[in-house]
Amino acid sequence: MLKIYIVSLKKDMEKRRTISNALNKYDIKFRFVNAIYGKELSDSILDLYREKSTAAIVERGFPATAGEIGCSLSHLLVYQDMLDSNIRWTCVLEDDVILDKRFKDFITTFSGIELNPNILYLLGGQTDFNKKMIVKSFKYVTTIGGQKFYKTIKSNPFIHGSCCYLISLDLAKSIIELSKNNFIVADDWEFLVNLNIIDKIFLSDFVDHPSDFASSSIQKEREVASKKISDSTSENSVFGLRVKRYIKWRLWLTKWQLRTITLKIYRYVEK
Repeated sequence: MLKIYIVSLKKDMEKRRTISNALNKYDIKFRFVNAIYGKELSDSILDLYREKSTAAIVERGFPATAGEIGCSLSHLLVYQDMLDSNIRWTCVLEDDVILDKRFKDFITTFSGIELNPNILYLLGGQTDFNKKMIVKSFKYVTTIGGQKFYKTIKSNPFIHGSCCYLISLDLAKSIIELSKNNFIVADDWEFLVNLNIIDKIFLSDFVDHPSDFASSSIQKEREVASKKISDSTSENSVFGLRVKRYIKWRLWLTKWQLRTITLKIYRYVEK
């Protein structure tokens, strides 16, 4: 049976109880990985990872938060355990995912014999906004554990979340190696695709994630960090920043409009 890791803070007993009950209901074995609580890391350690930051963190304009660093390091713990135990395929969950019988069917009938180890398989967990932006192929569909996974088409900027995914030992090794000299957030899949570490991303939708981010401590940290940057910027710089954001938004909108037309043509041809 496919090994399941659940990334969870030791203090989050209620979340652990909820997901344990869900998995025990279907007689599915799993292992908790004690997540690293970013706020307990020293300033020197946090600064070290911030200095190593690259990709999405650098582009957004404010440094990695303590929560993001803790979360990303926690997923690296999973990958290291895969490496130490020589586990070929693993299902990684975060403790607030929503599971049903489809997940049981997926786990109990899983076979990774013919799977491409350079492909990342996401079980779901996308926000409503992301779902609208992501384009899935009609032609390139694979069935794993009774569940359909669709190849995503030019959608990497809109694919986020590390709450539920299937990963190979090969990918785990590559991410560990990359992380020796770089720090990226756990779900910066686009960056890994751009580096050719991930070949393709296939997406399913049988595992869900709470859509309300109001209670997310990581999201709150991001909002605070972003506001601090804005508050510390001079009036002239704020005006310049607004102009840059407007230009960036207009360019994004044009790019998105062209992308939408291109993808509609692509899907029509594919059909």
